[in-house]
Amino acid sequence: MNRDDDRHWKGGIFYFNPDDPDLVVPKRGIGGRTLNYARPMAWLITVGGPVVMAAIAYVAKH
Repeated sequence: MNRDDDRHWKGGIFYFNPDDPDLVVPKRGIGGRTLNYARPMAWLITVGGPVVMAAIAYVAKH
């Protein structure tokens, strides 16, 4: 699988490949890892994490 194909990188930043079963994939060029946003769990991590932290902060404050 060619993860470096431009058609799988939205804006050159976000990896979106529904044919790739991996949730976490290597970033291009600079190293590191990124999420495959074609996977629902990637969206849950991206949106759900901050929502849960905000809810915890709100409950702890009240």
